[in-house]
This record gives sequence, C-alpha cells and structure tokens, in this order.
Amino acid sequence: MHGILQDLRFAFRTLRKTPGYTAVALITLALGIGANTAIFSLVQGVLLRPLPYPDADRLVRIWEISSDGHVMQGAWRNFTDWREHAESLDGLTAHGAGGTSTVLGTGRPLRVGVTNVSEGFFRTIGVQPARGRAMLPEEHRLGADPAVVVSDAFWRTHLGADPDLESRRLGVSGFDVRIVGVMPPGFDYPGDIDIWYPTELNEQTDSRSAHNYAVVGRLKDDVSIEQADAELDALTAAFLDEDPSVRNETWFEGFFPVEVRLMPLRDYLVGGTRRPLLILLGASGLLLLIACTNLASATLARGTTRERELAVRLSLGAGRGRVIRQLYTESLALALAGAALGVGLAFAVVRTLPTLAPDVLPRMDAIGLNPAVLAFTVAVALATAVLFGLLPALRLSRDDLATSLRSGGARGGTERAQRPVWRWLVASEIALAIVLLVGCGLLIRSFYTVLQVRPGFRTEGVLTATVNPPETKYPDGAARRVYYDELLRDLESLPGVARVGLVARTPLTGISNGDVAVRGGPQESLTIDYQLVSAGYFGAMDIPLIRGRLFDERDREAGEHVVVVSQSLARAAWPGDDAIGKQITGGGMDDYWDQEKWATVVGVVGDVHQRNLTEPPRPTLYFSYRQRPYRSWSMTATIRPEDGSASALSPTVRQAVNRIDPEVPVTFATIEARVSRAVADRRFTMLVLGIFGGVAVILASVGIYGVVAYTVARRTREIGIRVALGAEPISVRRLMQRDSLVAAVIGGLAGIGLAAALTRVMRSLLFEVSPTDPLTFVGVVVTVGGVAWLASFVPSLRSTRVDPIEAIRVE
Repeated sequence: MHGILQDLRFAFRTLRKTPGYTAVALITLALGIGANTAIFSLVQGVLLRPLPYPDADRLVRIWEISSDGHVMQGAWRNFTDWREHAESLDGLTAHGAGGTSTVLGTGRPLRVGVTNVSEGFFRTIGVQPARGRAMLPEEHRLGADPAVVVSDAFWRTHLGADPDLESRRLGVSGFDVRIVGVMPPGFDYPGDIDIWYPTELNEQTDSRSAHNYAVVGRLKDDVSIEQADAELDALTAAFLDEDPSVRNETWFEGFFPVEVRLMPLRDYLVGGTRRPLLILLGASGLLLLIACTNLASATLARGTTRERELAVRLSLGAGRGRVIRQLYTESLALALAGAALGVGLAFAVVRTLPTLAPDVLPRMDAIGLNPAVLAFTVAVALATAVLFGLLPALRLSRDDLATSLRSGGARGGTERAQRPVWRWLVASEIALAIVLLVGCGLLIRSFYTVLQVRPGFRTEGVLTATVNPPETKYPDGAARRVYYDELLRDLESLPGVARVGLVARTPLTGISNGDVAVRGGPQESLTIDYQLVSAGYFGAMDIPLIRGRLFDERDREAGEHVVVVSQSLARAAWPGDDAIGKQITGGGMDDYWDQEKWATVVGVVGDVHQRNLTEPPRPTLYFSYRQRPYRSWSMTATIRPEDGSASALSPTVRQAVNRIDPEVPVTFATIEARVSRAVADRRFTMLVLGIFGGVAVILASVGIYGVVAYTVARRTREIGIRVALGAEPISVRRLMQRDSLVAAVIGGLAGIGLAAALTRVMRSLLFEVSPTDPLTFVGVVVTVGGVAWLASFVPSLRSTRVDPIEAIRVE
C-alpha cells in the first residue's frame, strides 16, 4: 500500500511538471468518458433498468395477428375469454390507449391524461393505490356508481392533497365520479395518465374483430412467454372451432385474429428507441477509443523526453515491472481525474435531456447517474488507463533503454523505434473518426431527405388550437355540432384571421383507421384512414382540391351523405376511373354510420402524410363533422392569420373559446412545432452522433498535429544537416508530413472498410439513403483527408524555419 501511495504522489508531481500535456489529457478523457457515461445512463435507464413494478419481468403485452399479418390490439371478447380460460397467466387486464380529456370539479377545467381500465388492472400490474383503494369488482359494472383512481401528482396539484377523497366529485369522460384512491408517486402507466376509470362503465362491443384495447398479462412463476403464447393461440383457435359463425362478424378478414403474440412489457414500452440508443452507445465507445489512441500517442511522445530518467531507474536496479507500474499509475491518475470531470459533464447532459429531447425517450424519469452508472464509469476509467497507458509503458521500459543511452544512440534510436507505433496510432484515429463521421453523415443526409418530403399540407403560419368540450355538458353528437358551429363562427370573425378549419386529428399525430366497402371498383373492400373535418380545413391547411368540390352548407345531418377522398384512396378504389359520384360505406366504423348506409364521393383532395413523413400517404376518407357523430369529444381548430406570427393569435383565440364556454380547456401549438416534434427522434440521434463525429475529428487533428510537431522538435539536428547540405524547404516539409499522411491513408482505407461493414446496422434509421451511400463516403474521406493534411502542414512549417548552424551547434 505504501508503494502505491508513493507512486501516486510521484505521478502527481510528474504531471504538474507538464501542465500542457496534463490539461489536454484531462479534457480528452473528460469528453470520452463523459460521453460514455451520459449515453450509458440512457441505455441503463431506458433499456436495462427493470420497470418499477413487482416482478416486472413477468409482465407481457399481448397482440393479435390477422391472417394477412396485421398486428392489432386486443378485442374485448377475446380478452374476456382469455381471462376466463387461460391457466398460464396470474392476471390479465385491458386498458385504453390513453389520451387527454376535460376534467371538471377542480375549480377550473383541466385537460389531463385519462384512460379506462378493466377489472384487476392494478392487481395485474402489481401496484396498488398508496391512499384509499382500487376500484372494486362491483364498480366495474355497467351502470355502477362511477369511481376513479387518480395519480399522486394530480391529487397534490389539483386537489390540494385533500385526505377526504370520496367527498370530491369530478366530471370525467361523461361521468360524475368519486375518487376512491391515489396511486404512489411516479406511477402513470400506460404513460402520462392522471385518472384511471372502469372500462365496464360503458357497454363493450361483443366482437372478436374490434381491436380497441391494450391487453397486459402477468405470467405465472413457472411459465415462459412461449408457453403462454402457445396456450393463447390454442384458446383462440378453440373459440373459432366452437362457433365458426363469429367469422361473419366482419366482412374484412384482415381484421380477424388468427394468432396471438406476446412480448415483454418493457420491450413494448421501449419501442423503437432500442436500436438508436445502442448505436449511440457504440459511437461513444468509438469516441473513447479515439481519445485513447490520441493519448497513447501523446503519452509516448512525452515518455521519450523522460528517457534519461527511466534509464537511470533501470540502471540503479529498478525492474521493468516497477517502471511499468509507475508509468501506469500516472495513466490511472489521469483516467480517474478525467472520469470525475466526465461525470460532471454527463450530469449536465442528463439534466438538460428533458429540454433537448422531451418527446424522444421513454422512461425519462428512470434516467440518471445512479450507482450502476457510476460503477460503469469507474470500469471505463480503469479500462481507459490500460488502453492509453499500457502500450507507452511497455515501449518506454524496454530492457535495452539504459544500454542504448550509455552508447549515446538512445535519442535517435528511440525516436525512430517509436515511428511505426505513432503511424499505427494515427491510422487508428483516422479509421475510427471516419466510421463516426460516415454514421453522422448518413443521418444528416437522411434527415435532410425527410425534411424535403412534401407533406401535403401547409407547414408554417398555422396555429392549432385543440378544444375538448366536457362530455357531461355535451353528451351527444347534436350538442357537439352546435358547439363547433358556434366556435367556427366566432373564430372566423376574429380580426387578423384569414382561414379557419376543424379536424379531429392534426397531421403527423396519428389517425384512426378502419375497413370500408366500395362500389364501382375492382375491390369490394379497403383498409383506410378516416378523418372528421369542417369545410374550411382544406383551405386553412393548403390541401389542394383535385376534383369535384369540398363540403359546404348543403352537407348537414339531414342532407345526402357525402364524403371527400384522398388521391390515394381514389386510385386504390377506382383505378383509372373518376371517383366523383362513386359510393362508399363505413363497414365496421360505427362511429359514423352502420354498414348499410352508403355515401357519395363529392371531392378528391391531395394526399397528406398523416402518421409521419417517412411512410407513404395512406388512403384517407374525410367526413364532415356536421353529418356524422364522433365518439371523440376533442377537435382541433387550424387557424391561419392574414399576416404576422400565427402564435400571436393565441390570446385572442383563448378569449373566443372562453366566451362560448369557460369550462372548455384549449391548448395551442403552431404547425411548425408539430412538424418539428414529428422528426425529433431523428434530430436527436443525428445531433448526438454529429457531436461525437465533430469531437472525433478534433481529437484526430490534434493527434496528427502533436505527432508532427514532436517529430520536428526531435529531428531539429537532422533538419539542420539536410538544409546545410542543400535540401529545399518544401522537401523538408514533405518529409516531416510523410509519416502522418501515410498513416492517414492507411487509416482512411481501413475506416472506409469498417464504415461499410458497421453502418449496415443503421439501415432502420435511414430514409431513402443507403448505408453505403457514395456521396456520404466521398464527403467524409475528403473532409478527413483535408483535416489530416492541414493538421500535419501547420507544424511542418516550423521545419522550413530551422537555422542549420544554430540547430547543429545546439545539438
């Protein structure tokens, strides 16, 4: 122990004598280790950390698969049959997708996350209310006295942490409810939920093809996912065999379940973030390797200036192992100090994540610098010390060092002996930097391509205002139509407003879909998306009319049923024919009409990217809100100003909404913000990898600069002799650059091969860009080559200013 402390004291004294090297090393290590710590904290919190529920590894999400491969949520009838017959599950529950709803009874109208849950929801998840109780079985019945459970945050923020729960009444989803329980802090499953109410308060569709519920099960202790999957498959097949007539529930077989698929609930919640996070973790590892090769090169150069000191140690009897230990101790001290700085950097990054990526990462509350992350950081620091310290220690503790120094040849011989090592270190830096930059370049190209997609609607200068009339005050379609008619009139009369429309789902926020029957075309049925809009929506959003007309005053509840279709729907339903005058019906979409009620197509409009910018527009059917009831109470006004900023209209619009009904909450967003949110995940991955790539280029250039500068300083006498013998300055400069540029070429070739192999894992993150995109590869190679040449050129200029007489005299 005394020897280790002595080595540490000596290491600190030595490092203080070379402040430049020490500062560069600490900054390099802080960047490399900090990047790894920050990214690992994301991976650990999102991918590795168990869900905060008891025995969370036994929770599974259950999907239904149709004969043509549709992955669907659970149908209520299938769910209840599974719950009754499945023996592999310790619990089964179904819940809605969750969404915002207007809540009354807190002093002012609120719009909060609400979801409906089946009996046994909290028992299956494994978390019970911290105050009060869960809903009782008899409260999960049609016509029961409505009871709800609220989140801890809702209870504290909006109810003042009132302990007398059942005395408080709320208006939620059309029910006057009493509060019976408060969940523990942090519980919000399935995500951003503040109120849970019984699904069974509403009558459920007794159907095997109405897939409206997320089904979650808890496996028994001795049951695997595969066993439960097989049992539910067998049960589903048995239900069909017992009553084949159920196949007639739907005339569209694409929505009929033939298979069941289970997956861990955590994997479902993580969603599509697994691959991007693992790619970022790999990229941070590459960055750390670049930092290590950079420091190994600098440490080797620094070590050659200590040749006499090390030779004296060896001559006085110090063993090679003792010298290696001392040199490694110095590297370890640097690594641990760099890790401490890196932890501070990672802490700052993690703290800013809610601002940098508010809608990108799930489980944001689980991300942090916990003991597991800090243990990872210590392990990385120890490994880093080995990576950048061991090679120089081995090279600088050779047994022949003392002999070489006594013979007077150490300086030139040692320097020459190190050249191949430096060459390979520089080549490694260049290769790794190219891999990172190619990955970054591919994401930039992909992101740019996404932004060039024509979404089919206006992407700037539109304010969206989402209103949610409470169901207790607007219980049916007629009441809602009256409200929205008045809202449209008031908004259209506001000063500064050019156009106003209404839409159920704004673009890039998802949409409902269903099956329809068509007449007059080659296909009898199609799967389509469907929207509820006002006549002014298309004009406000610059969605072009291609054929026919839009909705107008003729299209009211008592008039002829009409619809507007998108171009892709017109092409799919009536290829090569005019869609105007054709007929279509809603099939199973009982939100609008029954299957026998046909509607006439009166207009064809341009396609809109409703779900995201990377999928082709889907066939879309537009209904007028004035003709069709709609089970969702929320709609969004799209408001285009005559001039100026769209967001400046927010106060005026809020006043108009409050004049009509002060109990209707309204939330605002510009269309620019909605588009930005739609590409936020791609932007986040691109920015992080871009930062890594930029740091990698800086480290590689610093490494090359340092090697060339050191070479010039060490070979001053040789340069003086060459100049004295008539060498031209340009030939001397090229000589000083040669080793580094040769290494850069070798590293470039290796980097191209590595990038071509490794970037294939990024295929799912790219949009219309190949993982081996030639333009990206050429651009990166030219960029890195230019940086390498410049980094070697600047210090090589010193060689052209050497005075040969002075150089020889000093030597």
